[in-house]
Amino acid sequence: MPQPPYHLPAVHLSADAFVAVNFRLWRARPGTRRNHWLLGAALALLTISVGLDLGQHGRLTSPFTLVFLGVGVTYGLLRFGLVRWQLRRGYQRQAALQQPIDFTLTSTEIIGRSALGQFSGQWQLIRRAVWVGTDWLLLYPTEAACYYLDLRRLQAPATPADVARLLERHPIRQQRV
Repeated sequence: MPQPPYHLPAVHLSADAFVAVNFRLWRARPGTRRNHWLLGAALALLTISVGLDLGQHGRLTSPFTLVFLGVGVTYGLLRFGLVRWQLRRGYQRQAALQQPIDFTLTSTEIIGRSALGQFSGQWQLIRRAVWVGTDWLLLYPTEAACYYLDLRRLQAPATPADVARLLERHPIRQQRV
């Protein structure tokens, strides 16, 4: 088991990766899941209503039910596209995300270096860590901002398990998405 420091050179977050990671986070949020469940239940009830109306009368007696069903399906489909579009726009507005960053994880701090400058932060300043799939680790010093660490860039012999053990030594809340 290698000891820190761990190096992740030239971590580059592409627009596609940014959208994929953040879309996955969005889908995992309780509010998003609740919205999907409610929309699904409403669409199921409207579909049953249309089916019962057709079965009992041989035609639609209330075309508004079919209109509401169409609006619900359209909303559900367009919502995914709208969220992806908003994420892509957000990425384009953040020049710092578009620069490769060299990360160094020591036993006491995270250090980042890019063409825009250098930063460092003690581990106790990291509020939470989110593991997104097997490739990305997001470290949040605030609720609104995070460091995107591409674990595929982690230099051997270090492994993601070593990084997980490093985080466990500090009071950092961890989550898997």
